[in-house]
Amino acid sequence: MKILITALLLGIAHAEPAKKLWPEKPFEHVVAYCFNPFYDMRGTAITFDDGSINEGVIRSTTVRLDQAQTLTLRKILSTDTEAEHGGLLCYDPHHAFVFYDAEWKVTASIDVCFLCFDYRSRPEGASEKIDLEALKEFCTEIGLPVLKSSSDYTKLFY
Repeated sequence: MKILITALLLGIAHAEPAKKLWPEKPFEHVVAYCFNPFYDMRGTAITFDDGSINEGVIRSTTVRLDQAQTLTLRKILSTDTEAEHGGLLCYDPHHAFVFYDAEWKVTASIDVCFLCFDYRSRPEGASEKIDLEALKEFCTEIGLPVLKSSSDYTKLFY
């Protein structure tokens, strides 16, 4: 019996901890956005330090995620892939996901550029190598347009 208990305790002690999903901060709502990053003079991020959202949001494409979509998104944002990132270095993010608390205050956000396959998360902690192909497919599934150029997104804004 002692051997069985020892083996069990050793197995638990050496078990790999479950990967935490990003963001770790509590949230109540998740909203997916397409935006024109150059419309807001404050910068190209989806969120700013004061908790406000980029003024370039394309409202007609905004999607509030349900629980199942939120779980899928968090798994994508928390899982590493072997895919290359940041090849073209343009970083014109047109897609974003914002996590809000119960009072609709921003707790976390991530903006993504599918043109150069790069992204920025706030706070940091999303996977270092997100599977951006899976994220791109997810965007399409929830109804966010994934277009071929910055000018195509600009046309949606106006």
